[in-house]
Amino acid sequence: MMENFSYYHLVTVRYADLDPQGHVNNAVYLTYLESARLNYYEETGIWRKDSGELTGMVAAHIDIDYLAPVTLGQVVRVGIRRERIGNKSLTLAFQMVALPGETLVARGTAVMVAYDNAAQQSIPFPEEWRQKINTFEEHGGA
Repeated sequence: MMENFSYYHLVTVRYADLDPQGHVNNAVYLTYLESARLNYYEETGIWRKDSGELTGMVAAHIDIDYLAPVTLGQVVRVGIRRERIGNKSLTLAFQMVALPGETLVARGTAVMVAYDNAAQQSIPFPEEWRQKINTFEEHGGA
């Protein structure tokens, strides 16, 4: 089932992404998700890649269903949206669609925990981030 997301990120499949069967390797889907997630942070205004600062979040759990293979040269559109913001975590729903053709190839959730790198421990989810993400989502993304 195709869903609507507040943010979309495009990735072109490279030869290095493939497994011996000529399909995108299962671990590479997580790299695609990571790229989309970092750009989502930037679009929401909670992080800037040129800031020199860490994102302030770590992955706690990622759940992914692989639905169809992706091959060399295809473009994958990764959609992301806020599913839930908890006391210390942000749950993102995502799906990946292969283009052309709009084939749903993967979907799942990623639980990210707010993290103090210096103290090496989780922290309460910053209220400023919560507000920026909610505003971004309420306005349908970028």
